[in-house]
Amino acid sequence: MIFGSLYSLAPSTAPEAGFAPVPWVLTAYFVFTMGRLIGSHRGQLLNWLLMVSVVMDMGLLMALIWSFHIQYMQPPSFYLKAPTIINVFIFIRLRALRFEPRFILLAGAAAALGWLGLVLYVVFLVAGDPMITRDYVTYLTSNAILIGAEVNKILAIVLVTGVLAVAISRAQRTLNHAVLDSMAAADLSKFVSREVADRITTSDQEVQPGDGESKVATVMFTDMEGFSTISENFPPGIWPEC
Repeated sequence: MIFGSLYSLAPSTAPEAGFAPVPWVLTAYFVFTMGRLIGSHRGQLLNWLLMVSVVMDMGLLMALIWSFHIQYMQPPSFYLKAPTIINVFIFIRLRALRFEPRFILLAGAAAALGWLGLVLYVVFLVAGDPMITRDYVTYLTSNAILIGAEVNKILAIVLVTGVLAVAISRAQRTLNHAVLDSMAAADLSKFVSREVADRITTSDQEVQPGDGESKVATVMFTDMEGFSTISENFPPGIWPEC
């Protein structure tokens, strides 16, 4: 909906006779996204379908970028300078919401391979005329391409993906440790006070045998008459209701 609103509000600069693929791609993406939302709401969004969704998201974006040279009636190298590539990083970051590094890595790999494919398409489309230049000014002021600039884009995609995947992986481990500590404290609090259980499980240092503190305290020992005799008649795990 955001992409559609931006497209509707932005003034069109495409030639009248040019092909306009953007509305078709946005419509297809909207339908695809609604299908995923419905599947997610019903709990039918399986892992393999999520993987396919990641690739399809990037595929639609790359196909849209590729179509720019047709829409604006320019040579293929024209689309390599489109600012639409920044949406690649938005799609990669969106995958972080699932809190699983594998989806981020898949999105980054699909983006890097997709952009590499677009570059190779430009280089090998017309034999003997790849439109490659080593002059930065020529690169900026014409439809010629600078291989170093395209390699830099691919490296940026790879590095952003790697850093984000590592960050999510560390956050995932931290969350898992926090959950395990909370469960351990809950189990331990069944036998000792909650304060003692929390102090043991959240301690910065591992508790060693013999560790302790000297405090003034009152201790009360109680015993139930005949409890030992009664407990001897029941197997472990089964106790009479009191």
